[in-house]
Amino acid sequence: MLVTGDIKCLHCGYISGQWIGRKGSPLTASGLRNHSLEGDSDNPALLHCGRCEGPVFLDDASLVISSYRLRRIRRLRDQIAALDAHRAA
Repeated sequence: MLVTGDIKCLHCGYISGQWIGRKGSPLTASGLRNHSLEGDSDNPALLHCGRCEGPVFLDDASLVISSYRLRRIRRLRDQIAALDAHRAA
């Protein structure tokens, strides 16, 4: 399951960008979208605020629904409707 949300600084509250990744996984640079963050030179996986270099967290996290899943749901609904129509006829 994928989640997305804003990357927000704990110190100054600045929203540095958006992140997308698996639910429960740590905030890494691989999931960044539209960002102004700085990485730690000792550990590049750790992210810091681009303005004050404070620690960041994921705010307003929400589920991501892929377009593939939406198309599949629509196809299944169409198939069920066609079966119901065939049975009624």
